[in-house]
Amino acid sequence: MSSSRNCPRIRSAPSALGRSLTFDPTPFDEARAQLLADGRPPALVEALVDSAENRPRSDLVSPAVRDLTGRPARSFHEWADRNADAFSPR
Repeated sequence: MSSSRNCPRIRSAPSALGRSLTFDPTPFDEARAQLLADGRPPALVEALVDSAENRPRSDLVSPAVRDLTGRPARSFHEWADRNADAFSPR
């Protein structure tokens, strides 16, 4: 259950990981059906699907990380590059 708005993050990860990645969005109706088939409570499923369908853009820049840690936040690419070993096949 994803939105194509996440694709820029998926596109930036391969250079850090050294391998290609694909992004296959799941239609909301399919996600809803699978969550229900997995035994999730209907009210939870509707809340999850509704929040995914109505999620605002995620490119908002907030000063919260800097305010809490005293350092600026890293970009997703910087994070992926720094943590690539955790996602590499062993």
